[in-house]
Amino acid sequence: MRRFRIFLIFLFFCFVSLGSGCSVFIPPKKDISKFYTFRSYGSPEKVSDSSNHKQMIINLTVGEIPSYADYPYIVTISTHNRLVLSEINRWAEPLQDACARTLTNELSKLMCDYALIIPSSCTKGNSFLYDYVLSIGLSDFIYDEEEKKVTLECVWSLINFATKSQVLIHEYKKSTPSSFSDGSYKDIVDTMELALYELAQDIAAKVGQIFPETELK
Repeated sequence: MRRFRIFLIFLFFCFVSLGSGCSVFIPPKKDISKFYTFRSYGSPEKVSDSSNHKQMIINLTVGEIPSYADYPYIVTISTHNRLVLSEINRWAEPLQDACARTLTNELSKLMCDYALIIPSSCTKGNSFLYDYVLSIGLSDFIYDEEEKKVTLECVWSLINFATKSQVLIHEYKKSTPSSFSDGSYKDIVDTMELALYELAQDIAAKVGQIFPETELK
């Protein structure tokens, strides 16, 4: 009788555990999520040699990203322009922050002779710290699974902070083919990172062309 009572108590607690979403019989589900971020793409050559000029401070801000990419999940495009959202493959940080960090790193190397690049996250409330604002708005930034390429489209502008005058404005659109073969999400992220590096090259080249002439002051 006592053993039967113990068995009933044990059975009762098992039902309570199942009702509360817990189970002594079912192991917890394994998290198979994979997280990705951008790294520094390499050691680019210097765009210009302006060491004789006064160094300027540029505040870099990524003002917007496409709405379809504003998710923790990595989004790609497949056939018939269908968006594919991967619940397993995720960004380790918001994509907007990852783009700003990567562009800051690459432009800092490309423009180190004449400019100091500071991301907007480090200058909030301290506008006196910088001379110019480099604003970048991404309207398209996605990997095409069928064509194995990344499309990056944006408008970027350089603004004199003191006078609020626009020094440069440029529309940029480029497709970057993947140089990798297996089409894994690591390769997708690497190709997106390469596309950002190419954008940084375009920005640095155009700013570097006008800097010796105008001194941006």
